Amino acid sequence: MNIKILAKKLRLSITTVSRALGGYSDVSETTRKKVIKYAKKYKYSPNPNASSLASGKSNTLGFVIPLYGLNSNTLNQASFFEFIAGMSTKIHSENIQFFMMFANNKLEEKNAYEKLINVQKVDKIILHNLKKNDSRIGMLKKNKIKFVAWGRTQGLIDYSWVDLDNEGSSKLIMQYLIEKNHKHIAYINIEENYNFAFQRKQGYLDSLKKNKIKFNKNYYISVKHEDPDQSSAVIQKMLNKNSKITAIICSTEYSAVGAIKACNQLNKKIGKDISIITFDGPVVGTLANPSLTAITHERKNLGHKAIEILTDMDKDNRVHTHLAKAKIIERGSVCKLKKN
Repeated sequence: MNIKILAKKLRLSITTVSRALGGYSDVSETTRKKVIKYAKKYKYSPNPNASSLASGKSNTLGFVIPLYGLNSNTLNQASFFEFIAGMSTKIHSENIQFFMMFANNKLEEKNAYEKLINVQKVDKIILHNLKKNDSRIGMLKKNKIKFVAWGRTQGLIDYSWVDLDNEGSSKLIMQYLIEKNHKHIAYINIEENYNFAFQRKQGYLDSLKKNKIKFNKNYYISVKHEDPDQSSAVIQKMLNKNSKITAIICSTEYSAVGAIKACNQLNKKIGKDISIITFDGPVVGTLANPSLTAITHERKNLGHKAIEILTDMDKDNRVHTHLAKAKIIERGSVCKLKKN
């Protein structure tokens, strides 16, 4: 089955069939449904290469997964594949060709984006792991590549994005802990050059201010690497010097594993002597012992939304955004304190 035969069976022009399958608004909903029904019946699928030649436009998507830095541990890479799983249904339904590349360092990552643009000729890219100031955005704009960022930079945001509500998540955690009468709350973060870490810190600081709790610099630590042993050492040191701490917020699940190790070393019973809450993921969800109360987001839906925004950009150039809301999963690692 090809589009010419399909159009003949439907008694429609090839252009109408093509635009109906492309979701263009100038085709009525009745016609669009009829075309899709017959396309499924005759198992017609547009040839992406032929479509590109006919329209003069590519329909290809690029995605680069870094295997270094925060993502050097394979468990951390699971969040990318959860996101990609959410993308997959929309990729197939929109007949998008998908190129995924891996990078072991910054240079390889830069080269991967250049290869996607100049060799694979992609016209769409999903950008992620955004820094506070990210040079990749300028590069994509310069090359006139449509893109959706998974995350946001600082300052003017004049591009489409999907993101976790990082600031709101920290505020939700703080509200949860304060309602359980915690006031001496420590925060373990990753380096703030990653914008999600910066946003999470801001939520923590804003909540302290809102609740008239003075910021104690000894309660805040930023670790450089996703290494539970390193986190454990600094958390032990922090707890030994600050005996009033009753709760620990972990911005990443690896620091949460470090917090568990630190508390075990100090013979502090989690959920009784000390409370721990973290951002959710494959480690705390399946491997951490004990299981930790965590804040979670729907990453699959985030991936689906990113592709939806990209396909909408073929019809208009407006900036589209989507913020994933968070919820707390109770697992018993946070206790309620008696009021003073």
